[in-house]
Amino acid sequence: AHVAVATENFMALEFHTVEVPWWDDIVTGLPKPLLDHGFITVPDKPGLGIDDVVDEVISQHLQDGVTGIWQSTDHWNDEYSWDRTWS
Repeated sequence: AHVAVATENFMALEFHTVEVPWWDDIVTGLPKPLLDHGFITVPDKPGLGIDDVVDEVISQHLQDGVTGIWQSTDHWNDEYSWDRTWS
């Protein structure tokens, strides 16, 4: 939302999360619903404008095969990195 507001000629953005009933519950500190009549109120807090991430909600909606949240992703450094400067 911050980038859209800061871009003079920003017109529209696809936003599919309104189709996910629990999406607004992932974080705290934002207005609910986040998207209201096609508009998002830009947070005036620093960063993303959220207060906290709700681990319980995220844990309830993990992708198949993912066993937990906030796990180490060190294997991405080798297995999924195509940046040959670092891999």
